Amino acid sequence: MKITRLILLTLLLVAILFIPALLAEDYNGWQLPEGAKLRLGKGSLYDIKFTPDSNRIAVATSIGIWIYDAHTGEELALLVGHADIVTSLGFPADGRFLASGSLDGTVRLWDIETGKQMALFAGHWRGIKAIAVSPDGKIVVSGGGLEGRLIFWDAETGEQIKQHTRYTDNLIHTFKIFLDRSRTLTDPNAIEGLAFSLDGKTFVSGHSDGIIRLWDAGTGRKLSLIKADKHAFIRSLALSPDGKTLASSLPNTGVLLHTLQNGKRLSHRPVHHAHFPENLIFSPDGTTLIGTGGYYEKDRDTFYEGWDIHIHVWKVDTGALLRSFPTHDKGRVRTLALSPDGNILLTSSRDGTIRSWDLATGKHTRFTTGHGGFYSRILLFSDDGKTLTKWKDKDLVQSWNIETGTQLTLQQNVRQTEQRIHQLLFHSPNDKTFLGFNSDWTHIRLRDVETGHRIADITGHKDIIHAWAFSPDSKTLATASRDMTIQLWEITTGKQIQRFQTHTVTPTAVAFSGDGKILAGGVYDSRLGRSHLIRLWELPSGHVLTNLVGHTGGIDALRFSDDGKTLASSDSNIILLWDLDKILQGEK
Repeated sequence: MKITRLILLTLLLVAILFIPALLAEDYNGWQLPEGAKLRLGKGSLYDIKFTPDSNRIAVATSIGIWIYDAHTGEELALLVGHADIVTSLGFPADGRFLASGSLDGTVRLWDIETGKQMALFAGHWRGIKAIAVSPDGKIVVSGGGLEGRLIFWDAETGEQIKQHTRYTDNLIHTFKIFLDRSRTLTDPNAIEGLAFSLDGKTFVSGHSDGIIRLWDAGTGRKLSLIKADKHAFIRSLALSPDGKTLASSLPNTGVLLHTLQNGKRLSHRPVHHAHFPENLIFSPDGTTLIGTGGYYEKDRDTFYEGWDIHIHVWKVDTGALLRSFPTHDKGRVRTLALSPDGNILLTSSRDGTIRSWDLATGKHTRFTTGHGGFYSRILLFSDDGKTLTKWKDKDLVQSWNIETGTQLTLQQNVRQTEQRIHQLLFHSPNDKTFLGFNSDWTHIRLRDVETGHRIADITGHKDIIHAWAFSPDSKTLATASRDMTIQLWEITTGKQIQRFQTHTVTPTAVAFSGDGKILAGGVYDSRLGRSHLIRLWELPSGHVLTNLVGHTGGIDALRFSDDGKTLASSDSNIILLWDLDKILQGEK
């Protein structure tokens, strides 16, 4: 009996220790694309918002919208439906829905209790940079990041209240920007930031031409414009809760506080110690302004060159800097979110970590991680097929158990990994041939490994070669070029065997299956709606077997497992593992 109890206690202890860790990785299997069996990574982060009741946090990413428990950091749901990166989020005051804008040009409304999509508004012909929701939830405004289109939507009917596509209020300024070769703007009127007043009557938009426009939210009629800076774009906007103060940030002039009355600016004043400011948010009572940026020495007003990004808190009535503390992140803080009570601030860093800050003390804890970039030069399966390793350079080597999705500590020496990668990239599998490029990466010379003698030259591409792969039998080389082709070459002669047109944009990755019967290519084909995809060709026929859809960024690495059952693919946001048996059986 004692032995039985001991066994039960041991099993219970194991469950307590290990089951939570396994459950924590369950999200790797949520909302997968058709044919995929695992996702590594949560997608790069673009926006964060607290729900009005402070209980949950919505995170806009390249793969969808993650919903977290605000108190525990637990993943609750992943909302998918957008066909491209989700760039911005907004809630009405009662939190009855979540609005999202995406590079797919649509606005969508979500019920975050059920995860169901409630509505879809389509009217932008290019991607959406920012959205805002009126406090009463009756109006959603969306702004294009590559176009000047600003659309006011009736949230209940989905009808457009007003649409602005061009602005005639400052044509001379706009024309000067077009003539200024130092400004590389797609559209001077493109939207950079949007904000509603708390009463919902006034709305502001910040544009790439350095102009802020004030609007009547109910009618979409323009009230006035503010020429904030003729040489720089608006980086961030925020309206105080009472709608009387507008904060704007620009690279050249820092943060300005504009006093508003009846939809017009009466005066403006700067805040102090602000360099490259971004991500402005007012406190709920409107007395302080929070933002991120560089840091000045208070005694000398001198900017640190090797600076950390800091979180700044300013007093609104005087513009004085109340306190400032470093984020310890050398790169840009992408976005901020402030809790409704004004006590907790969330920041996202370049490594994909979201941190929670106590604004009173500056102390922080890690809220969650996993939203970092995944750019790869190559993917590697272990010999037993249970581990996948991603490599970019000597500082970025990561490894995962692909059965559980858990990240592992890489045991292999980094130097040994680099040598192995170099061998895989430039040497044929039988180690008899290696390749080199000319200075502009358009031609390849194949050489004998032992003698160094030239075997053949590959000169058929008309532009830069971005990716290449040897066939398993070392007889064929596949190359992917900016000339929008993937081509197969006979290694012994350099003669072209096959040519695949990928359409529209450069193919970005290529790989052979272990038996050499399938060629995979990372391509971009705008004719198929979801443009970033993996195309599988049957060899030697060249027949297209299928297109694998699920990435929102260009595919930068592909790798087949040795048993031919799994294809790993990577973009700058995530890694996907595809079930090839299931996919190919479905195509028969």
